Amino acid sequence: MSRYTDISQKVISTTDLEIGMFVSKLDRPWEQTPFIFQGFLISNQEEIYQLQQYCREVFIDIKQTIEIQHKPGGTAAVKKKSRYLDTVSFENELPTAVNAYQQTKQQVDTILTSLRMGYDLDAPKIKSLVKDCVKSVIRNSGALSWLTQIRNRDDYTAEHSLRVAIMSIAFGKDLDLLEEELENLGVCGLLHDVGKVRVPLEVLNKEGRLTAEEFQAMRAHPTEGKKLLQSKRDVFAGAVDVAYSHHERVDGKGYPRGITSEKIPYFAKIVAITDAYDAITSNRCYRNGSSSLEALRIIYDDRGLHFDRELAERFVRFIGIYPPGHIAELNTGHIGIILSSQQDHKLRPKVMIVRSTDKQTPMEKVIDLHEVQKLKDGTPLRIKEIHNDGAFGIDLQYYRDKGLRIWQDLPDLDAPKAASHYA
Repeated sequence: MSRYTDISQKVISTTDLEIGMFVSKLDRPWEQTPFIFQGFLISNQEEIYQLQQYCREVFIDIKQTIEIQHKPGGTAAVKKKSRYLDTVSFENELPTAVNAYQQTKQQVDTILTSLRMGYDLDAPKIKSLVKDCVKSVIRNSGALSWLTQIRNRDDYTAEHSLRVAIMSIAFGKDLDLLEEELENLGVCGLLHDVGKVRVPLEVLNKEGRLTAEEFQAMRAHPTEGKKLLQSKRDVFAGAVDVAYSHHERVDGKGYPRGITSEKIPYFAKIVAITDAYDAITSNRCYRNGSSSLEALRIIYDDRGLHFDRELAERFVRFIGIYPPGHIAELNTGHIGIILSSQQDHKLRPKVMIVRSTDKQTPMEKVIDLHEVQKLKDGTPLRIKEIHNDGAFGIDLQYYRDKGLRIWQDLPDLDAPKAASHYA
């Protein structure tokens, strides 16, 4: 049953919800639900279950609801489906992803150092490195994305460029870009801040407020990036545009040119979002990074102003509430690391438990919250809160180096203490 409120809005029972509907308002305050953004497109069945758990009725925005098709059996699906499906599990792809990440990180560091010293840019090498990253992301989106959460305060520039490249590739996969487009986008992400090699290191790494002169030197890096890349052979032409335009805003208040949305290249709009997300969540020598949730709120609030509206909303859904690589605190008190999640079950990801309920005792157990939704005593199992690298003394790099092997023979989470120290 539903009733109309105005031409573009209607109230609908949560039992009648379908994938593709845009939920604009709830029958209770948003703050009382796990939905962090006030208005979203239903993209999977789990979001419907969540809405049914918290609400009896919701408001549907008819204009923003997309066309759906009904399959036999009464189920519904969005007509536009992703071109890519993960072909390798997170666990199987992780060793390859670790190798690709470490090799690329080392090479990017060398490339940026060489450029700062005046040497030439090895464009074919960059393209080869990006190709390896693209192939890993196509096989499994979560593995390389998980590695981007390992942050080093003292090595920001090279790691930031690599993380932006990986996130741009993964986001591009979600946007259904072709493999060649993903490779070009990755090159754009890797080289978007190349102009910073022309910024003095004492300015680039300065703690505290920049002087007016230092601020102008920082703001010159898009122009310097354009000049540098234009002078190099075999560089993807779009990378020049992205280096020059990634600090432009769709409302025309960006820099260096102050151009508006229609003049900003599509890849530059994508990189602007991934660049901002990584910058907000990264630890720097002068401050701690903000949470993923806070970064998504900033990007969402600035949609249509700083960022392209459609891409910003798509990015928020792409990252999700529980992104891989973050530390998860469960409602049972256990602490774990988010590994990955299925596209249709982002609210219930796979988690590697690394601390017991006292948040100190080490344990190792991998659980899939989609499959294990309750403990044996009937307690619902869910994520209570997420934290960044370092929370509860957990070092993500330690688990990366360890290999994140799967312990199949460990007892259940709720096994009695008399039977196991893992309880």
